[in-house]
Amino acid sequence: GQATAVFHSMRRGYHFLPKFLLGKPIDRCGERLHRWRLPLWLRRRIAMAMIRLSVGSPERYGLPRPEHRLFETHPIVNSQLLYFVGHGEIRPKPDIARLCGDRVRFADGSEEAIDTIVYATGFQIDFPFLDRSLILDEAGWPRMYLNAFHPQHDFLFVAGMIQPDGGLWRLVDYQAQLMAAFIVACDRAPERAEWFRRLKQSPQPDLGHGVRYVGSPRHRLEVEYFGHRDTLRRLIRRFGDVAQKPLPASPSRDSFASSP
Repeated sequence: GQATAVFHSMRRGYHFLPKFLLGKPIDRCGERLHRWRLPLWLRRRIAMAMIRLSVGSPERYGLPRPEHRLFETHPIVNSQLLYFVGHGEIRPKPDIARLCGDRVRFADGSEEAIDTIVYATGFQIDFPFLDRSLILDEAGWPRMYLNAFHPQHDFLFVAGMIQPDGGLWRLVDYQAQLMAAFIVACDRAPERAEWFRRLKQSPQPDLGHGVRYVGSPRHRLEVEYFGHRDTLRRLIRRFGDVAQKPLPASPSRDSFASSP
């Protein structure tokens, strides 16, 4: 069936990026800006100008004004929400203040009769088969180098524990290639494995690559796509031809992590 009314509640304002820009997916446009090696402030200025020309500012649709600069939160790539808000088929609302039976009270004091609420409030990271302290610290931040490599346990990896401001799957593929190169090096070229072993015991680098993300829980895993991609590629290349050799049958059993 079709709903009588649809409301969209936001706790804070966000920048909305169009799905396509100049006939190309928006991330392809970002790739070009990165390839030109433009500084962050200039990339931000160019991107904001293009967004304003293509979709306009959120306030013009009745959505809250972002209180942060572009790139400082996980991007919302969505052309349809603004379309339906602009046509009056979705009505924007501020944060929910209280649930009152079959009614919802919003932060601006307004109330609406609501029969279905769809929560889009994020998720919690959990590894029920592992000691949580191996992966996350007390505050929920990853202990893993590059959010993927354990500093002490050589063969404890986590693939995909990142939230890039671009596509995920290409980065996970590079993570897997780097993990495989390290495993092979440990077995067949220990001297090449040693530099990476020392590296993953060093302090976590800036995964935002100059971008200062809003300090909310959802950004604990945030990484800047292009910078993170280049880092993984560089580390894979440093392993040289070792990265192209077949994996050993299995790593030494003593090398695997075990929780106390």
